[in-house]
Amino acid sequence: MADILTIIAPVFLLIMLGYGLGRTRLFPEGSSAILIAFVWYIAIPALLFSSLAPRDLPQPSELVLVGAYYGSLLFLYGAAVVIARFVFRLTLAEQGIFALSACFANGGFVGIPIIEGAYGAEGVRLFLVLLSFHSLTLLPTTTIIIEHAKGRGDGPGILVRTFMSIRQNPIILALLTGLSWSALGLPYPLWLERLVALPAASASPVGLFAAGLALSRVQISGDLVQASVAMVLKLFVLPVIVFSVSHYWLTLPDMWVGVATLMAALPSGMIAYSFAMQHGVGSRRAATTVLISTGGSALTLSVVLLTLRAFGYSE
Repeated sequence: MADILTIIAPVFLLIMLGYGLGRTRLFPEGSSAILIAFVWYIAIPALLFSSLAPRDLPQPSELVLVGAYYGSLLFLYGAAVVIARFVFRLTLAEQGIFALSACFANGGFVGIPIIEGAYGAEGVRLFLVLLSFHSLTLLPTTTIIIEHAKGRGDGPGILVRTFMSIRQNPIILALLTGLSWSALGLPYPLWLERLVALPAASASPVGLFAAGLALSRVQISGDLVQASVAMVLKLFVLPVIVFSVSHYWLTLPDMWVGVATLMAALPSGMIAYSFAMQHGVGSRRAATTVLISTGGSALTLSVVLLTLRAFGYSE
């Protein structure tokens, strides 16, 4: 238990530090946006590129891991849409935002240090492979739902808007660049390794602090019951589904099961809130989901790590 605390505690203490300082005048409003932009556009892409470019291409068998995770994720997404429609009577656009909040993990900020502490550099590489498909699947799906709700779901226009929602995603660009570099066998000299390593090393600490700063501006201000259901789907139901599929059905390697299950147990990411704000749909509910799931994940991630250890899936 003590070593699990050494994985979990630094992550959430750094988030709490950012949250606390975000309530002071030391970091004025807008500070978190600057730090998040650095992490999202520089640090995480550098980490992803450095984990792919100097290595051999991912094995085709690793696509089974991707399929296991995203098959489970899209199943839960559909279940969340059904709950939003028939239980909470939300509009179609609100259903998409509710499902996105219940599925989109805070992988870039919270996930990387958790996975690194549990599984080391190879675990982070597998995690980044999974993370690369996150925006590629969830954002276009939600965009299509919202465009249908707005009556713009027919014709080539929806394809253009969907493409625009992901074309500038730095994670996808870093994935494609890293894979291309590896496939072409391009040299990875020491100067480039050191250059990329500097921002890559900052991804976790700056990201966690920035997440705390951002959360300090979020208020629990509406739809608490619905946000709580989204949190339960994200922190409890999704990890159970992912673990069951990868462990019992596909019997994947130990580390693969552990990485996928931990990713499933991560709190909701700020992108769900930003996406809701961008489209003017369900932003208060999304903000509440992000805030309470981040707090609750300190407990659930500890439970998941203990469970993985009990099954022999944790180092």
